[in-house]
Amino acid sequence: MKKSNEKANRIIDTITGPWEKRNLPRIAKALPKWVMPDHLTILGIVAAISIALGYILTRFSIWWIWFANFGLLVHWFADSLDGTLARVRHTERENYGYFVDHICDAVTTFLVCFGLGASPLMDMRTGMYLAVGYFMLNIYVHIAAYSMGVFRLSYSRLGPTEVRILIIIANIIVIFWNPVIYHIFGQPVRALDAVGILVGTGFLIIFAISVIKDAIELDREDRAKRIDMNA
Repeated sequence: MKKSNEKANRIIDTITGPWEKRNLPRIAKALPKWVMPDHLTILGIVAAISIALGYILTRFSIWWIWFANFGLLVHWFADSLDGTLARVRHTERENYGYFVDHICDAVTTFLVCFGLGASPLMDMRTGMYLAVGYFMLNIYVHIAAYSMGVFRLSYSRLGPTEVRILIIIANIIVIFWNPVIYHIFGQPVRALDAVGILVGTGFLIIFAISVIKDAIELDREDRAKRIDMNA
């Protein structure tokens, strides 16, 4: 059976990439011997739950959003270092790691978007729209890894770390500013809803353009192969 993580060329070109490439192995080597990659994976899930809980608890006080920010920092630490730790210790389990890492990413995305939707900061429909946009783009990435041999982890120099930084900045802003900017069918739409709709739509636009572009390329390649075989 063909495996996309074995076939695909990983492409990640991010703003924080050079810093992470230099420093993550150093941090991993400094961790105690008893810390294992699976421990970090579990910590990442706990952090994702903390992020969602922090958002939900803003129903009682907006300052709980700092708990969500703390969860984002812990999640960056765990998600960035679980694979790095396995590599520096030469204990990689490539297929297992690929499977677990991306399942955990999906769970984390759902928890964060659900937490936002269950908070007073964003409508649940916006949160789920944001999740759908992300999942559509994520599905494309994995299918392209299998069919195109390219596993893209960043767009416009933005990767997982940059996304977390932007979320933390947005969280700080909404402490002081998240007004209702308009109403749709009598339902209030806050500034963070508008951002969520914009980002979710951006995901879907990138998905649509990438799918059409790659489908045309794959069709051209397959037609050329068929012509060569019949020649």
